[in-house]
Amino acid sequence: MASSGGRTARLWRRVHVGRNPLARRGDRLEARLLVTFLLVALFAIPVMASLGSETYAARLAVAEREAGAKHQAKAVLLADAPVSMTAGEMENVRVRASWRTPDGFDRVGEVATYRGSTRGTEIPVWLDERGDLTSPPVTKSGAATDAVSVAISAWLGVLALCALVFAAVRGLLSRLRAAQWAREWARVEREWSRR
Repeated sequence: MASSGGRTARLWRRVHVGRNPLARRGDRLEARLLVTFLLVALFAIPVMASLGSETYAARLAVAEREAGAKHQAKAVLLADAPVSMTAGEMENVRVRASWRTPDGFDRVGEVATYRGSTRGTEIPVWLDERGDLTSPPVTKSGAATDAVSVAISAWLGVLALCALVFAAVRGLLSRLRAAQWAREWARVEREWSRR
């Protein structure tokens, strides 16, 4: 197993071909491309951090809007939830329930609940301004999670794009090198066969 010092030395030789007389133009191009993509990945970090910060601010604005527009209520199940589960079914089921809107009206609809919940069980639900069921509002921790996810995903996207371009260029250079080797061997073979 190679030591980390050996890996570092190999990476340095790959990136810095220098004045090595055995280095071909393709080797130098590959080294420059590798350095360029490493710098792109490095300089993408603050850009993606800024993107994450903007996402966080936008999600916090949504959280503030939703905090005033969404209301938590209790829905009361009107029937028992099924207990058994067949293959492919989810743990949660939808069961008819009733709830009271913020302006005092009773509504009936289906809510998600756990299997085996009995009639009369109170289920916490979120309602919009009209009293319809809606998703829970965005929280600060949810906004932070979204921001981190966006920043990391975007940075990984930049890394993947750099890796794909580098792999494509390296593959093309490898094919060109192999073709050059084949031509050189054919020339050498002709010269050896004359002797």
